[in-house]
Amino acid sequence: MSPQQVAEQMNACGASIDISHVHAWEFGDYHPTEQELFALADVLWCRTTDLMGIDEPRTLMEHRLERQFTTARLAHSIGMDTAQYEQAEERSLWTGDAQQTAALLRLLNVSPLQLAQMIDQPGRSWSDASAPPEPSPGRLA
Repeated sequence: MSPQQVAEQMNACGASIDISHVHAWEFGDYHPTEQELFALADVLWCRTTDLMGIDEPRTLMEHRLERQFTTARLAHSIGMDTAQYEQAEERSLWTGDAQQTAALLRLLNVSPLQLAQMIDQPGRSWSDASAPPEPSPGRLA
């Protein structure tokens, strides 16, 4: 596709850009926003990680972008405050509870081991990360 065609198709997808943006991306002078990256991947029929030059996602952010989630959308989907999720990505430190962790694993399609490799949470066993929470004492399951 020509840069003009890419710009036209991205505009049709709702990403308001012009041909100068496409040229700037090609020359590395400008990096697309997350929304532009998602639209560009859709237009070019490829993974966002392909556009980022990543063979296999390794970080929480790379996995999120591969699945085309904004931080706000993923945080909402797992029941977490957006700022808390953004801190998890920035610090590579997961603070989510069992339900949030199980949802994250499902939405990003990663295993507990993969999550453990992406982040660090001292004192937490990732082998049980996707297990449902245990019932409270004195309460029937």
